[in-house]
Amino acid sequence: MPSFARGGVPTKMAWDWSVAGRLPPAGKPIQEKDAHGHVVYDSRKGAFKLGENVVPDYLWFNGRVTYTTLDDRIDPAGVVKINTFHGSADDPGVRIWPVKRFTGKQPYDVVHQHLLVPHTATPDDTAFWHHFDWSKALKTGTEANGKTYSGRYDFVRTEMLWPITHMVAPKEQAVRCSQCHADAAQSRLGRLGGVYLPARDANPWIDRIGRLAALAGVAIHTTARIVATRRRQAAH
Repeated sequence: MPSFARGGVPTKMAWDWSVAGRLPPAGKPIQEKDAHGHVVYDSRKGAFKLGENVVPDYLWFNGRVTYTTLDDRIDPAGVVKINTFHGSADDPGVRIWPVKRFTGKQPYDVVHQHLLVPHTATPDDTAFWHHFDWSKALKTGTEANGKTYSGRYDFVRTEMLWPITHMVAPKEQAVRCSQCHADAAQSRLGRLGGVYLPARDANPWIDRIGRLAALAGVAIHTTARIVATRRRQAAH
């Protein structure tokens, strides 16, 4: 998968809820679009960043994922990981997996330090999409999920990983060896740890062994050709 969101169809790469609720003087929700007609701002949902032909991130993945839920206490000083893919180079059966790294800003409870759930769509007095009052929407949504709302909210940066399982490219567009076996700044696997990757990594002893092995291979191949040629000549 050389890239995803190909063919002129973009994908959301970031979603910022903190700017939702902006209304013009007329008081009606608005949408703003980019030059290609794609929505990049919606009063109901906030701002989006779109991407096309996006090169995936890569990580070790053993099939196990854990999630941040409303029960979890978060650290608003950092980026809250909505999900975590587990795995390392040492795990049996682990794979290098392509992922989309989706970022955002979501509401959280300043006092209780957990994520909040807004009530959005049902047309009543607290639905955000109808009255654009964050505090009321967060109180109704969070309490409906069995959690306590302190009345104080803010927005925290978040990140979620999406496994790339579609959009395999035609064989003519397959990823070339040099796209991974390159300098760390250029390699697709530049940030993938736990493995020695020729051309990306440097280790004097491994490099020497590799050169010696290459020279030995050439010498063996050359010797074998000389011996085979002399045998053919002797047979005639």
